[in-house]
Amino acid sequence: MSIQLKTVNVGIILSLLFILILGAVPVNGAILTTYVKEAEFLTQLQVLSTGMDLNKEVTSLQFVTYLEDLVNGRGSDVLVNLTSQVTLPETPISYQEALTIAGIFMGYSRDSSYSKVRDLTPDLTKKDQDHLTGYEMTYICYQLLHTRREGQQVLLLEERYIVGSNPKIVDKAIDIKDSQLILDENGGIFHLAKDVQAFVLSGEEIQPVSLSRIVLGMAEVKLFFDQTGQVKTVVSTAGYSPSRIRVLLSQELDQLGGSKSYDFSEIQIKATQPFKIVVFKDGVEETELVAEKNEVITFTNQDGQVRFITQNGKVTRLIAGRVYLKSYYSHTICFDPLLSSPRRGNVPVYAGVLEIFPSEKTGYLNLVNELPLEMYLRKVVPGQIPSSWPKETFKVQAIAARSYAITQINRGKFKDYSAHVDDSTASQIYNNIVEVPEINEAIAETEGVVALHSGQVIDAVYFSTSPGFTANNEEVWHSYLDNHFPGISVPYLRSISLVPYNPTLNLDTEAKALAFFKNQSTGGYDSSSPYYRWMIELTREELENTINQNLPLRKKADTIQGTDFVRCLQGYNLNPDDTGFTIGQLQDLRVVQRGAGGNIMILDIVGSYGTYRVMKEYNIRYVLRPNQEETGSTDEVIIQTHDGGEVINYPILPSAFAAFEIIRNLQNEIEKVKIYGGGMGHGVGLSQWGMKGLALEGSTYEEILKHFYQGITLEKIY
Repeated sequence: MSIQLKTVNVGIILSLLFILILGAVPVNGAILTTYVKEAEFLTQLQVLSTGMDLNKEVTSLQFVTYLEDLVNGRGSDVLVNLTSQVTLPETPISYQEALTIAGIFMGYSRDSSYSKVRDLTPDLTKKDQDHLTGYEMTYICYQLLHTRREGQQVLLLEERYIVGSNPKIVDKAIDIKDSQLILDENGGIFHLAKDVQAFVLSGEEIQPVSLSRIVLGMAEVKLFFDQTGQVKTVVSTAGYSPSRIRVLLSQELDQLGGSKSYDFSEIQIKATQPFKIVVFKDGVEETELVAEKNEVITFTNQDGQVRFITQNGKVTRLIAGRVYLKSYYSHTICFDPLLSSPRRGNVPVYAGVLEIFPSEKTGYLNLVNELPLEMYLRKVVPGQIPSSWPKETFKVQAIAARSYAITQINRGKFKDYSAHVDDSTASQIYNNIVEVPEINEAIAETEGVVALHSGQVIDAVYFSTSPGFTANNEEVWHSYLDNHFPGISVPYLRSISLVPYNPTLNLDTEAKALAFFKNQSTGGYDSSSPYYRWMIELTREELENTINQNLPLRKKADTIQGTDFVRCLQGYNLNPDDTGFTIGQLQDLRVVQRGAGGNIMILDIVGSYGTYRVMKEYNIRYVLRPNQEETGSTDEVIIQTHDGGEVINYPILPSAFAAFEIIRNLQNEIEKVKIYGGGMGHGVGLSQWGMKGLALEGSTYEEILKHFYQGITLEKIY
């Protein structure tokens, strides 16, 4: 064997509490790829680091290192330190060696270790000399976490991960400040240890979660402290109720519904009905002011504190920390239309509670709206689909939006703002259009209903229009575990046909792809959408301009995210900070790979100065932005749509479901390119216009949801 270890007494290693993945943050939901669940679990447990290529073989040193991290856990003492005894550390570890070492770590005898760990890992069927991949290593580690150490009464996690003493229960926690403080709603402040970790307890089952999931909305939170009095472990002892949501509000939305900023230099709140401004001091709610009907209160950040002043200037307060605006009625607080950011010309009216607190940006404020999830949906669904559509579409959209919101709550994307979601397309556009009674009725009729797959609420992503087929999720998004593209398959986010007479799609040549996207008569459930088919014509110079401008921008975003999806294959280096970057003369646009639904996954841009590869649909759409500002056109750039209309200067390519018709001169130089495409949006999950087509043909909301999200069930969870 390539690993030799001295006999070590590891009988003192204690074992852990049973762990089951219940609502853990998914890569993109429930997963098809083997052992991804285990990798996610270990990543959340902070044993496995993100970015490791888990498809590669594991070396002897890597395996022993991860086993040591697993067993030592979060205890103050080191139980195992065996890495120095590894011989041939860079040699790939064999299946037999790995199981033997794992058994020794669990306190088994050397003779019995292999057979016992083999019995613990029945899904791993390999020959003794086979090598292990990173994913297979995570499966072994995961199974050990479900097993008692030799001679122990508990499982390893409880002993080595649920650590600390003097437990204290607090009510709903809402914020982490600078990763050092945890604030409960009644004003309690607790210092966090640097290695603080969070868990959710449900009956006898426990799972590691991001701290943000505990902090933002969990009830009955139990804190365990280290010897210095800092919070070492956080455990939610009650089931999480997803019936409320915290929304980070944007100062302004852009043309596509993206947030321009979450930082407000000034917030003006108008009382359509009386509301009170409250703070918490030593756990007691104190009312600072009652705003009368039609009174306007102005909030600013003064030296890191919240300052508010009444309209007549008679009342001024300076508050350290958060200020809460609570009303006596369900709909009472709105932004003043003169000094805030109306959405689509409407003055947003907010239900629930508004929280104002200093931003990390000096001199600015952030604003969070907490409200019941069902009220949130009343202000989301109208912004997604027209109110003239069939009622079944309202129900479909409500269930999809509710399911999606719950997965976002679990992910903690906006934890730094003490919010679950924002009000832009980064989550779901919220409060951009006034409520619609018919839509509210559909929401009420499906109250608490979500889509489930394998017992978990699904990541119910949706988009505007398909070209007749949707996309597989892994052919649109990468895996955050190892930054690999294509990503990890999600069983309910499969490419499906929305063309009744054509259940399959064959675009194995670019000629076929071009013919498909040029065909205006392709009948499909989405065909009433203006974007079912579209065409853009750009000169070579216009394309060069938009590529030269946007390729470095996407490379910069790529670098910030630690990925490599925009790259130079040969030629002039792609420097994200090079303002003078150019591809030279555009020579070709080559589609390297398409997804099952016809979407471009990888595009090579060939210029006289180099060849550049762009991967993933959003990067491709961004690099080819078809608007006058990007292209430098003398005239406006026009998208010709399926209904005979025209869209001027659209900020991004409508979708990556497209093909290129390249027109060349006698010298074989590109003169212009016609981009024929179909659909709008990323193409994964539910197509809204396809949903409409199915509803018009008599499909029920349940049938529609099960058509788009394969293998799901619907369940009322509250």
